[in-house]
Amino acid sequence: VWEEITTWQQRDLAPCYPIVYLDAIHYKVREDGSVKSKAVYSVYGVNIDGERDVLGLYLSESEGARHWGLILEDLKRRGVEDVFFFCIDGLRGFKQVIQEIYPLSIIQRCIVHMVRTSTRFVSYKDIKEVCADLKKTYTSANRDQAAIALEAFGAKWDSRYKEIRPKWEENWEELMAFMDYSQNIRRMIYTTNPVEALHRVMRKVTKSKGAWSSDKGLIKQLYLVLMHNQKSWKRRAFNWISIQRELLDQYKDRYEKFT
Repeated sequence: VWEEITTWQQRDLAPCYPIVYLDAIHYKVREDGSVKSKAVYSVYGVNIDGERDVLGLYLSESEGARHWGLILEDLKRRGVEDVFFFCIDGLRGFKQVIQEIYPLSIIQRCIVHMVRTSTRFVSYKDIKEVCADLKKTYTSANRDQAAIALEAFGAKWDSRYKEIRPKWEENWEELMAFMDYSQNIRRMIYTTNPVEALHRVMRKVTKSKGAWSSDKGLIKQLYLVLMHNQKSWKRRAFNWISIQRELLDQYKDRYEKFT
C-alpha cells in the first residue's frame, strides 16, 4: 500500500486547474511516548474538463502558511503551471504565500468561514439577525452594492458588535473577489465547503479512532478511505459547460494554452 501511496502522491498533474480548494484537517498521532496533533493538508482541484480530484495529502506538525508554500511548490514541480482561483480560509499569510508561487491567481477567502469567525461572540438572541444582515453583503449584485450593505450593517450593529465590520473591511478584496463573476462561478468559489465535504468522507471512517500509532498509519488509512469512496468526491462539477464558457471569455489566452 505504501508504494502505491508514494506513486499517487508523486504522480504528474494537469498543467492547469481552474479551481483549487486548500484546507487542513487535524488528527492525533502517537509519537515519542505522547500523543501529538498533526495537520493533514488537503489539495482538492477542478481541472479544465470540470473533473474533481484530490491532488495530494500532506502531513505536518501544524497548519501554517509557510508549509502551504512548500505544498504549492510541490504542485508546481509536479506540473501545475496555472490556477485561476484558490479558495482558502483565513490563515494568516496565506494570500502572500500563494501570490509568490502563482501570482496570476485570484484568491477567494471562504465566506462561510468569515461569517463563522465574525459571529463567534455574538449573543444567541442576535445571531440570526446578524447573519441575515451579513448575508445581504455577500449576496449583493456587485461590489458597490455589497459595500453599501456592509455600511448599513455597521450603522445597525457597530454599537453592539464593533469588531465585525472592520474584519470584513480589512479582508474585503479576498472576500469580494467572487463578485466579479457570474452566479455559476460564484457558487463554485465563494466557500471551501467542497474540500470540507471531502474531509467529512474521511471523518466518517476515522471519527471513532483515538490516535494513530504512526504518521504512515494515518496516511495509509486516509488514502484507502478516499480510494474506496471516490463516487462521493471524484465527480464532474455542476453546470461546468457554462462555467467553462465564462472562463474562456475572461481568461482566453491562459485557458487556450491548456486546451
